[in-house]
Amino acid sequence: MKLSHLKTAVVGVALALAGGMALADDFPERPIDLVVGFKAGGGTDTYARALASAAGDHTGGQPIVVVNKPGGGGLVGGRFVADQPPTGYTLYLASAGSLVLKNLVKPQVVSPDDFKMVGTIGELTAGLFVPASSPITSLDELIATAKTSESKLRWGHTGRGNVWHMAGLGVLNPNGVKAKDIPFKGGSGVRAALTSAEVDFGVMGAHLGRGFEDELRLLAVLANERHPATPDTPTAKELGVEFVPVSSQMIVMAPGRTSDEVVAKLSDAVAAITKEAAFVEALTNAGLPSASVNGADTAAALEASKQDWAALLETMK
Repeated sequence: MKLSHLKTAVVGVALALAGGMALADDFPERPIDLVVGFKAGGGTDTYARALASAAGDHTGGQPIVVVNKPGGGGLVGGRFVADQPPTGYTLYLASAGSLVLKNLVKPQVVSPDDFKMVGTIGELTAGLFVPASSPITSLDELIATAKTSESKLRWGHTGRGNVWHMAGLGVLNPNGVKAKDIPFKGGSGVRAALTSAEVDFGVMGAHLGRGFEDELRLLAVLANERHPATPDTPTAKELGVEFVPVSSQMIVMAPGRTSDEVVAKLSDAVAAITKEAAFVEALTNAGLPSASVNGADTAAALEASKQDWAALLETMK
């Protein structure tokens, strides 16, 4: 390479690095789009709008704009964001449990590997319900009944390999419980089957029992912490019941080629927003748990979940 060409290349690299640092220093200079892969009004959308409404001064006065791109169980929106320029101005709010499980079953059009983690803002956790008419009144009693019953109990979930199916296996398998699983379309389908006593018990989002307390009995939240929609219901951990936690973390993600400097600024901003009273209050009013986990810790937790959930999926084969 000629000296003149080498000098030009060096200058070009220096300018590119300077431009990148300037971008990180000045970021953000315009509104940030937060893409949700589902229709407006659902759980993921509720989290996105709570984050946007509480952004305030944490994004330099720039608004967070929620953009709904439904399709493919969230995959359409995820693929769209993964393909955007890595500037940090287009982010994806993933229902990460679903995204991880789908890719563990078989490779999808988009996966967590296509992104850098910005932070966790919430977590949908499962509840184990029985019909209100059921004689079973506790999780221990359910496990004992299932083990001693001459005929298998029937239990409902949202589809084989789905998050709440895995959450159910996460408590049934470690306790040696064999039951006949019945898949339904979505949590509302499981709830309808429970209210009509079509199944003996069911696993769905713990928040879905809200408003149906006269028709359903929530035996336990399958998580390490209590759920704001049912603060008086104990967790499986509190009850001393062995289980593998399976949840759907609400994770803000940036395209994988986004610079570490911009991701760090986004992570700090999101962490600050999730500590705002307005954010927590909006989710509490919706009966949804909030969380505040930075990007690095989110990535580590997601990787650990993959290992545990892959082992559960093996039990389906």
